[in-house]
Amino acid sequence: MRKRRLKRRAWPWKMLLFIVGLTILSAAGTREAVHAWPHLWTGLSGSGQQASLPNGGEAAASQASGAASAISRGGASASDQVTGNAGAPQQTAAKPAVVHAIARLDKPTVKPAVYKAKPGSKLVALTFDDGPDNRYTPQILDILKKANVHATFFTVGTQVKKYPAIMKRIIQEGNEIGNHSYHHPDLSKLPDTKIVNELMWTDTLIKRSAGIVPDLVRAPYGAVSPSLKAIAMENGRTLVGWTVDTRDWAGDSVPAMRLNVDRNTHPGGIILMHCFGGKHIKNTPVLLPLIIKDLQSKGYTFVTVDQLLAAKAKGSAQA
Repeated sequence: MRKRRLKRRAWPWKMLLFIVGLTILSAAGTREAVHAWPHLWTGLSGSGQQASLPNGGEAAASQASGAASAISRGGASASDQVTGNAGAPQQTAAKPAVVHAIARLDKPTVKPAVYKAKPGSKLVALTFDDGPDNRYTPQILDILKKANVHATFFTVGTQVKKYPAIMKRIIQEGNEIGNHSYHHPDLSKLPDTKIVNELMWTDTLIKRSAGIVPDLVRAPYGAVSPSLKAIAMENGRTLVGWTVDTRDWAGDSVPAMRLNVDRNTHPGGIILMHCFGGKHIKNTPVLLPLIIKDLQSKGYTFVTVDQLLAAKAKGSAQA
């Protein structure tokens, strides 16, 4: 009888603790808080079940200690800026929601780019997605080296894992590497923890193969979401789109792609190409020396994306 009375007296205390905990979680205002409150009640009610991190958070948390991240370059103002397909960088209308703690990536290893452009310089950045591979990527690197031009490669984790030597060569020859996710999914349709895993796993592989962790992220298909923007901002990443799509992935002819680049490239532009991803990529090494020649004849200077953003930040280049 005495044990039953003690058990009844314990319930008001459990109810009070539950209400306090629920109030704290609600104040956090995150999606994770909504999912977490049943686990709080389970722990207080003594059912024996253990609370778990939402959305598969255990996997993200366990990976966090071994993954490297990118440099914070200007906080919200840097990573909140997305260069979209339409051209000019787009500022988000409002500050994204606070990201849950499991979205935190490791500290940066890349130093901010420093690029001194002459006043009025016409800068443009060449970018290559979806690699590396051992067929087209080496051809592209050979062309860039011969022309003394540097580019930015947005690499996919599954490919980085296969060709670490190519990754090392990209860096050694003065080019730049960006994170293009691990599996190349549509990140705008994924929950926070899966977005973090896609970036974290690729960061780790890039670190192992090339010795650096990039501060640039390009979302597959250029598809971004409020969650992705918030994760990028929280971790000092810059989301990068493009202003000219060569459509090398679609099988456009070399003359058509060359005309496309010539007509649509403007100072401060970012040109999208691929170094892996299908049979049509065979046209990219044919196109590349042609557009380098065309744009140089029009007074353009080729830079990496980081250099382009640094020049724009100083206002020393046309944009």
